[in-house]
Amino acid sequence: MKKENPYLNVYLGPLKEPWLNYCASLGKKPGAVFKEAAEQQLKKVGKVEKKVTVFKQSKKETDAIEESGRYEILLTSSEKKALFARADGEFCSPRRWLVDLIRRALTNEPQFSTKELEKLGESNYQLLAIGRNLNQIAKKLNEGQIAPLTVSDIGRLRKEIDKHTEIVNAAMRASVERWQIEEGDRSSKVGNNLK
Repeated sequence: MKKENPYLNVYLGPLKEPWLNYCASLGKKPGAVFKEAAEQQLKKVGKVEKKVTVFKQSKKETDAIEESGRYEILLTSSEKKALFARADGEFCSPRRWLVDLIRRALTNEPQFSTKELEKLGESNYQLLAIGRNLNQIAKKLNEGQIAPLTVSDIGRLRKEIDKHTEIVNAAMRASVERWQIEEGDRSSKVGNNLK
């Protein structure tokens, strides 16, 4: 069986020079831009689906020094400055911030900051206390004892649960949304020009 050639030769004629200029303005090679455009068009008609591997975090402990490897990345001075500012704003080291970013991208799971973990811990503590109170009420009701429980008591418990649920949801949203990237002017221009 003959293997298909993955390359495509395209005659552009007078479009070649403007195409090359356009690609240069994007800082990309012409073939890469053409491939992106082809993927976008095929995606619109549902003919191609980009497969992304999602990894899972392991529960087992790792020997951080034994199993880890050093990987160096080069940043511009403005990227480095932004990295340090972002990490400082989240009360962690730039290294920890980058590791969390990478783990979030690989696993699609939240990576909580120290501040968020403290909030979640406090919320869990409060929810456990509410759960103990509910268990005591249920025990008295099961024993046939009249529990001094009123509708306002249940409403108060409901408000406490809602309050702590909101704290957990806010921390989770903050962890997930932290890594979202908004399209800038350059991205929107690319999309408009390729239509």
